Amino acid sequence: MKLQICKQYAVCLAVMTTMIIPVMVQAAEVTFPVAAYNAEELVKIREWEKTWAGKKIDQNNIDQIAEFLPDAFVQVYKNHEKWGALPDQNYFTIIPYKQYTPTKGMIAATKQYSPQVKVDSEGWIENYSDIAGMPFPKPKTGLEVAWNFDFNTHGDANHYFNFGPVITPGVQVERRTKTERWELFYIHRVDVEPLPKYEKNKKGIHRGMFQHMYDPAESRNTRFFNLRYIDPSKSDDGYMYYAPFRRIRRIAVGQRTDTVDGSDIIYDDEYGWDGHILRNTYKLVGTKELLCSREFNPKDRIRQEGQAIPANVTRSRHKTYVIEVKSKDPHYIYSKRIWYVDPESYYIMWTELYDDLDRYWKCFQVLTRDFTMLNGENKKMISGYIFIDFQRTHASNLWMDWKEVGLKKVDKRLFTIQNLQKTY
Repeated sequence: MKLQICKQYAVCLAVMTTMIIPVMVQAAEVTFPVAAYNAEELVKIREWEKTWAGKKIDQNNIDQIAEFLPDAFVQVYKNHEKWGALPDQNYFTIIPYKQYTPTKGMIAATKQYSPQVKVDSEGWIENYSDIAGMPFPKPKTGLEVAWNFDFNTHGDANHYFNFGPVITPGVQVERRTKTERWELFYIHRVDVEPLPKYEKNKKGIHRGMFQHMYDPAESRNTRFFNLRYIDPSKSDDGYMYYAPFRRIRRIAVGQRTDTVDGSDIIYDDEYGWDGHILRNTYKLVGTKELLCSREFNPKDRIRQEGQAIPANVTRSRHKTYVIEVKSKDPHYIYSKRIWYVDPESYYIMWTELYDDLDRYWKCFQVLTRDFTMLNGENKKMISGYIFIDFQRTHASNLWMDWKEVGLKKVDKRLFTIQNLQKTY
């Protein structure tokens, strides 16, 4: 009898072992980070750079590299007078491609949690709030690329200023803005304790943001906060204290398609997309090589008043994922967005937007650079935006002055109505 029991135990143990081993192998096989180019492709890029790296590109030679830019942006450089630039201040410079390596926390979280990702029939990640890192290190669909973009927590908590002009190039008129902002991510945290989330989060908050406006003068001391919730069926809580009238108003869901302070973006446009992922559908069209600005410090920009695109921007050749994005709302302001996503950082480096009649409307560029976080590590952060509205011949620039990335503590009382009522 004892021998029979031992045999049965041995069989059960063998079965359990065969069930466990595949999970262990899956975890060990996670490869991250993943470079945009393999060795053979990189050789070709370096050969191309022998001709182009270090060269200034302007209206005289832009046609030679036009295949690596959105067509609409090529036309801005070719028609410098229309877009407010002087001939000698209408250029950018090509620099060599440099691979980006994510933070140690992002790498560790990706290897730990990506094998645990559970996706339901609607595309929702069932354990969304319990994991961190890149959920899909080697994405195969547009939705998987979108989820990778969504999991970037920008250092988990940060404090920065953004500033820049809203521009009417034809008459060289502009209006300047300046705001101070704090962000805190409650989940998907990879760089700063607690990891991967705050356990005490009864309201189910994904991200909190507070903004204080200093310019333009008529909006000085206007303050705003927004809370994004984990539940995709729950709309954001956004409230604004409008200083000139000393009144607080709620930002309704329908107002997320309003333009922000007279600029060329709507509330949904920040980062390339600022909303719940499942509000859209995503189609992976393929890949495209573009000249992306991944090493740009805003202090290096050169521009005159009324100029839509500053001179002295640097761009490097880089492979991107091409994603066609369509809202599930049939009445949405855009018929579609085309994202060009960096496969190393998962920032949306370029966005092309079409109006509700499917006409080309806007083109946005995101500029990034490596920034040193408080823990001493480098992290790829957004250094600026260039927004162009081609139907209105209008533009906006927004530049980021990062003060602290990877904050250990952000006062959560910033994201309250009581804070908006404070006297400044």
